[in-house]
Amino acid sequence: MKNVITRKRVGLCLLLLAFSSVWADQGEGHDDGAGAAEHEHGQEESAGEANGHGDDLTLTEAQRRMLGLRVITLQSGAGATRSLRLPAEITSNLYRTWEVPVRVDSQVLSRSATLGQHLEKGDPVATLFSAEMATLQAELRAVSDEWRRVRSLGRATVGNQRYLDVQGRYQDLKARGRGYGLADADLADIEKGKGEAGVYTLRAPDTGLVLSDAFQQGQWLAAGSPLITLVDESELWAEAALPPQPGLRVDTGTPARVRVGETQVDGEVILSGHRLDPVTRTMEVRIRVPNENHLLHPGMFADVELVLPLPDNALVVPEEALTRGGDGDWQVFVEEEPGVYEAREVTPGQALDGARVVEGLPAGTRIVTRGAFFLASEQAKSGFDVHAH
Repeated sequence: MKNVITRKRVGLCLLLLAFSSVWADQGEGHDDGAGAAEHEHGQEESAGEANGHGDDLTLTEAQRRMLGLRVITLQSGAGATRSLRLPAEITSNLYRTWEVPVRVDSQVLSRSATLGQHLEKGDPVATLFSAEMATLQAELRAVSDEWRRVRSLGRATVGNQRYLDVQGRYQDLKARGRGYGLADADLADIEKGKGEAGVYTLRAPDTGLVLSDAFQQGQWLAAGSPLITLVDESELWAEAALPPQPGLRVDTGTPARVRVGETQVDGEVILSGHRLDPVTRTMEVRIRVPNENHLLHPGMFADVELVLPLPDNALVVPEEALTRGGDGDWQVFVEEEPGVYEAREVTPGQALDGARVVEGLPAGTRIVTRGAFFLASEQAKSGFDVHAH
């Protein structure tokens, strides 16, 4: 019995020694595996930093060609300009627009001008009748005859008082006639006794196009009623609305390009408002538009492009060069050397046509335009190896 117990104890000891050996082998194998993994991970990190996983991104020449990567050099200097596009409406030049009204209560006998007709200065607009005009005509004929006699006799013969009295009445009647809209030639005909009593003709005060003619033949019109509106279309205006932007200034004389469909005309700013319209909340900009060939007409809609100067030290980058960094700030990619690019934060300023003024970079910096979006996406993929793809 004692021998049996002794043999069992020996067997149990041998079994424990065998298990201890197995456990030791498994523990050593696990440690070796972890060490190898850490070693490989360290190598990957070193390779990642070399290939652009740090602050820089690196592309091979083949990759740059495949992406069509484009790099430009930022320049600043005097004379830099930008374009600002605004919707506008072609309007009449109010400085070259005339309204021809009836100056005394009259009846329209006949019209001589029609809508859209081009009139020269002195061309007849309409023939009218007025009882008040008949009175004026009669008085003017009588006084003009008296004035001719007095003037021929001389001041010494007729006396100074009579001379001045007749002269004053004659000049007063002629002034009234001009006030009624009579031309000097019409007044001369009245003095000669020509024409029918009370009948007179209103004439175009200058060259222009009949823009409106809201009257009918036989119509009685009160003094002040408009007959026609005459506009010289050789020069028009383009009225544009400027959005309120702090620091945005449009000076008088600023070059402007006006487009209506396929027609393009160069003009200049003649008025820039300094007060917002209470309804539209915009500022008025008025552009003088030459129209010698009469291609444009009031009421047309147009696009206006203003050429505005930039500060001498302004740096402008294309919109495609701007991307958002991981923190949401605006950035551009600067070419440190061919194939090596670093993200730099910038402060965007005034928006231009497809570009933007930026601050935070010196002149002469080379930045990526086409391909910046790709670099931003690679930047976002932390740990992504651009050389492995």
